[in-house]
Amino acid sequence: MRILLITQWFDPEPTFKGLLFAQELRRQGHDVEVLTGFPNYPGGKVYPGYRVRAFQREVMDGIPVLRVPLYPSHDQSGAKRALNYLSFAASAAIGALFLKRPDVAYVYHPPATAALPALLLRLLKGVPFVYDIQDLWPDTLAATGMMERPAILNAVHRFMQVVYRNAAHVVVLSGGFQTRLIERGVPPEKITVIPNWTDEQQIQLTPPAPERLRDLGLQHTFNIVFAGTMGKAQALDIVLAAAEQLHVQRPEVRFVLVGGGIEVERLQKEARLRALENVLFLPRRPPSEIGELLQLADALLVHLKDDPLFAITIPSKTQAYLRAGKPILMGVRGDAAQMVEAARAGVAFEPEVVAALVQAVERLILLRADQRQTMGQSGQTYYWEELSLTRGTAAFVQIFSRVARLHRSGDSVKRAFDLVAAAAALVLLGVPMAMLALVVRRYLGLPVLFSQIRPGQNGQPFTMYKFRTMTDDRQPDGTLLPDSRRLTPLGRFLRSSSLDELPGLFNVLKGEMSLVGPRPLLMAYLPRYSAFQARRHEVRPGLTGWAQINGRNALSWEEKFNFDVWYVDHRSFLLDLKILLLTVMKVVRREGVSAVNHATMPEFLGTEKAQP
Repeated sequence: MRILLITQWFDPEPTFKGLLFAQELRRQGHDVEVLTGFPNYPGGKVYPGYRVRAFQREVMDGIPVLRVPLYPSHDQSGAKRALNYLSFAASAAIGALFLKRPDVAYVYHPPATAALPALLLRLLKGVPFVYDIQDLWPDTLAATGMMERPAILNAVHRFMQVVYRNAAHVVVLSGGFQTRLIERGVPPEKITVIPNWTDEQQIQLTPPAPERLRDLGLQHTFNIVFAGTMGKAQALDIVLAAAEQLHVQRPEVRFVLVGGGIEVERLQKEARLRALENVLFLPRRPPSEIGELLQLADALLVHLKDDPLFAITIPSKTQAYLRAGKPILMGVRGDAAQMVEAARAGVAFEPEVVAALVQAVERLILLRADQRQTMGQSGQTYYWEELSLTRGTAAFVQIFSRVARLHRSGDSVKRAFDLVAAAAALVLLGVPMAMLALVVRRYLGLPVLFSQIRPGQNGQPFTMYKFRTMTDDRQPDGTLLPDSRRLTPLGRFLRSSSLDELPGLFNVLKGEMSLVGPRPLLMAYLPRYSAFQARRHEVRPGLTGWAQINGRNALSWEEKFNFDVWYVDHRSFLLDLKILLLTVMKVVRREGVSAVNHATMPEFLGTEKAQP
């Protein structure tokens, strides 16, 4: 299987879904290529040995990498950060077109804009993509203060809905993320939880030499290490306040803050003003050196702002801490705290509450050394059994394989044919459709178009368009008359001739429908399908389909669904051409327009039948 990794962050930048992930995918037997930018995170300056140019190809440990230009920046300026994200998205969208077509694309989020090249590949080449969400947009933008303008946040929200709708599958790092996406309309069956792993290759857990502890002034002290980005989301003022309190009652405690970020200078200045000798700042270290610092710790600290968003996330350092086998002080609510508790690996405390951090530190200090060691070993065992690179990558491969199978290479031909045929039909039929719209307006009234939310591929809702075929005539109590009384002679003609379906060509052009596929039914039917029947949503719905040329509305629901699923398993370009030809013949003969004794198809109420 050919897999394209689309990620703005890649080695030598610090990222755990970078080269390590690519190597493990290759070890498990897959061809991998990477589309990324020039390394500049987290400092916002291009790394030594690189310079921004049009394109740069390189091979990293056997993995081909295409780097595309971007505006390097990662400071507090929202405008500059946006330019950084958008410049990568634009150049990656161009670069993606020059790569050999993969079977599936993987998109690492953040930033959300990294989805743009994947959307383009899906539109032009029919490449399905799996979207891996590490934080929620626009929620994170607002929570971290990066962007506060409602209009921009709303625009980002709309863009995210487009991404969710077009992604073949969505992967999230926690159950909380999954719940939030379901609330936003993403079908549950389209979401899988795969917790993150850590850099098992570069992070070497080598115990520090005694002289190393002495040089850092950390001998005979209780060392609490925070390793990672120090930004606004981490809210590390709590560390300074706790250090101030513990300085008197627990003079052996040392807080060691390791890393970079936009808050480092301010925190250092504040620590000097308070004369906090029990807080040590160390510069950012490469992954190959961070293991030593984790090993000199007696406890490892995780902390985020007390924001509802962070209650459903799991900071990436959590996995590194679990693997390190040290007790964890978890200052994050929700999923992260639950993970530490499930692993019996540390103490959770209320975020941004100084007294809670102080009490958690006291609790760990009062434990015996062997009790803290057992706590760390429990976390380490939990990591290898639940969160390891091998386990996580295997879960991704299962998703990639399923997605690639459901979007075979023939689907790209199908999509290209849909685009060309729909566009040509709209050009040729534009005038007749306009005249038909005038007739509908004259005899049936406004609106000319009937629009309704229907389930598309993977059950994702979209707005389907048809010409109106019924009046809005109502009974004295205000309820609509039965379909048979509202369906006028004009409406019957439009349905029997299938002219009412012509506006659906716009849905085909937008990629929401195909010319051929199972007909989109009602959203209310989704929970009524058996597992077998629900497979009809594995492909785009169509203007016509295998069921339509085998009986249309004269079929029972069970028969119709059996034909739909047969099409999903046997679809091909030649079969589509056959269905289109037979559809024309059916329309000319006007066969199967309505179910027996019904003006339209009766409501589907569910069935006990799971398969034919």
